[in-house]
Amino acid sequence: MKVAISNSRPTIFSLLAFSLLLVACSSNLATERQYVPAQNLMDVVKDFQRFAREDVYRFPIAKDVTGVNVMKAALVRLDDYERKNPRQFIDIIQFSRATAYERLRDYDKALDYYHRVADIDGPLRPQALKNIEALEAFKAVLDKPLPTEDPFVYLKALDERVESWNGLVKKYQGSPQEYLARVEEEKVDRAKVAFVEANRFRLTDGNHITILAYSQLVTKHRQSKNYYRYLLDFGDFYVRLAKDYIAENDPEGLAFDMKIYGQLEKQGLNLYTEVAGVDGIVEKIEAQGKIEALRGLSDKVRRLSR
Repeated sequence: MKVAISNSRPTIFSLLAFSLLLVACSSNLATERQYVPAQNLMDVVKDFQRFAREDVYRFPIAKDVTGVNVMKAALVRLDDYERKNPRQFIDIIQFSRATAYERLRDYDKALDYYHRVADIDGPLRPQALKNIEALEAFKAVLDKPLPTEDPFVYLKALDERVESWNGLVKKYQGSPQEYLARVEEEKVDRAKVAFVEANRFRLTDGNHITILAYSQLVTKHRQSKNYYRYLLDFGDFYVRLAKDYIAENDPEGLAFDMKIYGQLEKQGLNLYTEVAGVDGIVEKIEAQGKIEALRGLSDKVRRLSR
């Protein structure tokens, strides 16, 4: 998603670029660049700048040339640069740290470093203040305690938290904070499904409610980077139901109904197959393994039920 930027004020990244132009590139880089310590601040933040505005709801945080999370790598390299170059570009370093912690959803540390930038009368201060306001709104949602005495009251509180995050998604639309708010909203939606699944035997028609919860999760978060993970989890639940049915009804006995088992197996297989058919995702191999395991179970059940 591209965000229109007003020409009346520079972006954070133009400010960073302007500041970084002041740093001399004095050393030659070795062929194995990823193993060479950062020689200037541009080396430290170049990949970080590129990915800091990426949609962390739809896409995983990018990796650097060594295969390490860009945000985690930036924190290490910023520490190294500051240790070797004390009292240089303090506001840029602190702002970059704050941004990295924010993208990693460590809001306490992000706020700490944004406050340090806000205490400096520099070009990054206005943006730091805006980010502080956003993260304080995040903290207000996260710090509100959830009641644990009654499961239905707990679920209601989760629904209210989802509404709060959705409000922040709308408020910060088009900014990195929108993506973070979507991640937090998604996290609560997944927690609701996990809670219902864990308590399904205590709920009237708990299995059906769990299936409905999974259906809502995969529908709502179809654009999420975790979508295929949720499909696998949904398939796992159907397989669990199939195994529960086997445990309650011996396939060699007269009470076993192959049609009931087959319906549950088919639902799980369809979800696994959907994931296995998508190239370029990390869940593909896992899905293929689950398909083979389910087919093995199915063959065994069919032999026993004859």
